[in-house]
Amino acid sequence: MLREQKGSAVTTKPILAPSIVQSWDEGGAASSGRVRFMVISNQQLRDTFLTPQMKCYFAKKLPALSPVELGIRIEETLKFLNIATYCVGGIPVSKEIDDIWHLWILETREYERLCQALQGRKFIHHSSNAYINCNGDAIQPIEDDLGQQAALLGTYVLNYGPFQADRVRYWTLAAHLVDNLGWSLEQLNERLGSIS
Repeated sequence: MLREQKGSAVTTKPILAPSIVQSWDEGGAASSGRVRFMVISNQQLRDTFLTPQMKCYFAKKLPALSPVELGIRIEETLKFLNIATYCVGGIPVSKEIDDIWHLWILETREYERLCQALQGRKFIHHSSNAYINCNGDAIQPIEDDLGQQAALLGTYVLNYGPFQADRVRYWTLAAHLVDNLGWSLEQLNERLGSIS
């Protein structure tokens, strides 16, 4: 879920469809179901959104990356793009993820198909900070963006599970909390889990 600030109220939005979990008591009688959200695995992301042609394209465009590292970057890009429909302000991911996004955009038909399959089912536009400044619009200061970024990270944990050590560095706020403020991965995931 993503928390959105609306005035002084905070609301949540589901990203995934909930599933009803049915349980039974010791006598075999059904108890009331509870709603929980199913975590999307990295394999599900690849199977759903990454065509063999795009996998080949990324490997040809980024030959210096190992297949494992390239796969991680593609998965993190897909996670970002899947929740980007709720993203306002600065891009909350690293340059490496932004670079994968740029490469995907270059294949316009594939990118359009991807956007139609992602959460929100709409084209995800990309503008650089330089272009925004040329348009006379001010870039939102990072301090104003922290609540939004924290909500996005909470959405990540809710939908994709806890951050793993090899993935934190691709999310700017998560990396800052771990690298600069000394949070452990466990602290990060625990706090983000409480946001959602």
